[in-house]
Amino acid sequence: MNPLRFVTHPIGNLVDAVVMPFKALFVVGLCAAINAMTSPGHWWVKWVALGMGIAVLVAWARAARTLFGLALVALVGWWVWRQWGDQARARYDAWVARAAPQQHQLYEVLRRGPEAVG
Repeated sequence: MNPLRFVTHPIGNLVDAVVMPFKALFVVGLCAAINAMTSPGHWWVKWVALGMGIAVLVAWARAARTLFGLALVALVGWWVWRQWGDQARARYDAWVARAAPQQHQLYEVLRRGPEAVG
C-alpha cells in the first residue's frame, strides 16, 4: 500500500473525474464496433454503456466529495486566520525576538565557544 495515498488520493479522484468520460467513450465505442461486427441483431453493448455510465457518475461523485472537503478545509482555515491570524503572528514575532540569539551573541559563541555567553 502506498503510504502517500492519503495525499495523492484526492488528486486521483479529480483526475478520474476528467479522464473517466473519455475512457467510457473509448470502451463503449470499441464494444459497439465489436457488437456490430459479431451480432448486429442483439445489442448487448447497451449493458456496457450502462456500466460505464455508472462508473462516470461515481467518478464525478468522488470528485465532488473531494472538492467539498477541500472547500470546507479552506473555509475553516480562512475563519481561523480571520479570528487569530494577526494576534498569532504578533505573538510569534515577539517570541522569535525573545528566543532567537542576537547576531553579536552568535558571533561570540562561534568565536570563543559556549562559555562566552553566560
